[in-house]
Amino acid sequence: MQYIMSGKACKNLDRYAIENLEIPSIILMENAASEIVDKIKDLYNDLIIFCGSGNNGGDGLAIARKLILLNKSVTVVIISEKDNYTKDFLVNFNILEKINANIIKIRAIKDLSKINPLKYDVAIDCIFGVGLNRDLNDFYSKIVEFINLNFKDIISVDVPSGINVDTGKVMGTAIKAKTTYTFEAIKRGYISYNSIDYIGNLELLSIGIPKAAKEVNSEGIFMLESIDYKKILNKRKIYSHKGDFGKISIIAGSEGYTGAAYITAQACVRSGAGLTTLISSKYVQDILSCKLAEAMTLNIKEENKVKKTLENSNVIAIGPGLIEEIYCNIIKEIDNYDNKYYVIDAGALDVFSKDRELMNIIKDRGIFTPHPGEMARLIDKPISYVEENRIEVAKKYAKENNIVVLLKGYKTVITDGNFVYINNTGNSKMASGGMGDCLTGIIASLLGQKHSLMESALLGAYIHGLAGEEASKNKYNAIASDIIDNISKVMENISR
Repeated sequence: MQYIMSGKACKNLDRYAIENLEIPSIILMENAASEIVDKIKDLYNDLIIFCGSGNNGGDGLAIARKLILLNKSVTVVIISEKDNYTKDFLVNFNILEKINANIIKIRAIKDLSKINPLKYDVAIDCIFGVGLNRDLNDFYSKIVEFINLNFKDIISVDVPSGINVDTGKVMGTAIKAKTTYTFEAIKRGYISYNSIDYIGNLELLSIGIPKAAKEVNSEGIFMLESIDYKKILNKRKIYSHKGDFGKISIIAGSEGYTGAAYITAQACVRSGAGLTTLISSKYVQDILSCKLAEAMTLNIKEENKVKKTLENSNVIAIGPGLIEEIYCNIIKEIDNYDNKYYVIDAGALDVFSKDRELMNIIKDRGIFTPHPGEMARLIDKPISYVEENRIEVAKKYAKENNIVVLLKGYKTVITDGNFVYINNTGNSKMASGGMGDCLTGIIASLLGQKHSLMESALLGAYIHGLAGEEASKNKYNAIASDIIDNISKVMENISR
């Protein structure tokens, strides 16, 4: 499990390691340098390292020393308008001077003329770390622009200089890294839409701070790893029958939105549900009854059959493709069905959010799966507000309503109001209609297979994204039916 932290929490983590665990700061710097060098030593021969005057710059100096000892050609560029260096920076600087390292000092923009970019395979950015909280001044802005303009391959150490680690926003201008190596915790700003074009490929490295120290300084935001999902996904026993894997009812589909119902039901079936029943209008049922070979279909107007089916269900998923008034009536009768779990999506979200009694019924038993536009309607705020405050918005809504919220989008946010998890699977090739319906079906199926609310939301987002990655290999884009075709394979790979 990876920790996601704000800049303040990262500073507190370092302070805790130094003061409470008595790990000298220079040791942490040495460990950071060793990790970076191990990653790049076989990739480049001619390197230029841009160093600020703080400890991020000190990391760069230690990296330079280690590369020089490996007989690499290294130029160190120290960027500082004043000689205000940190203690650990000076330790490494003095060593470099004694071994006659090639050092260039930049005190004014004109000094950039000392650098010939064509000599180097890569530029390493060690100018600013997690402490940056204001726009770069003209001096630093022009240096960042020089680096971006003149180097195709740029590596940022811990933070692309110019990025706010809390918001991901560009502080005037910022380094556009091809790769960012960050230490111990993913910075909170890296899950923001703002930072996508600047962090490049992100890798998390350990510099010797124990997990216990991260627990103490945790802000309750995490990103699970593949081994974590393997532990969560229930294993199938040698002997089981369909009743062991859940009875799922899906209330979905309207005229013109038949596909939403089909995708949800089919995704539910392919995710391992024991029995799946699609409850829809007669129009939708007539179209899909033959196409859904492994699921049952039911006309919503057959009230007695519908009532019996819902009573016998473990999970009820409601919302994909719902635009007809008839569905509102059945939604408002869910208090007749005790001890069910609910997945609420699309057209059903507004119905639930506007009826306090319905929300009380599903508390501790419901998962909401809005996209940013739907979330904005739920809280009566602009979409831009939701996208800028995704974690806070989802967490607050989940807490207030005692539900799990899965806020869809890049780096999907999943929260029960206490802890927050960020999903890291999927890609932009999945940006097409029906993806949310597919996710709803997967989550409903996982609930039916006796995963908890949080486990179902976490696994659902992860499986959905992995299936999308698999489906889009060697393709320009992927559609929902491609995802469905890969669900079972992805789940089998996880279970292994």
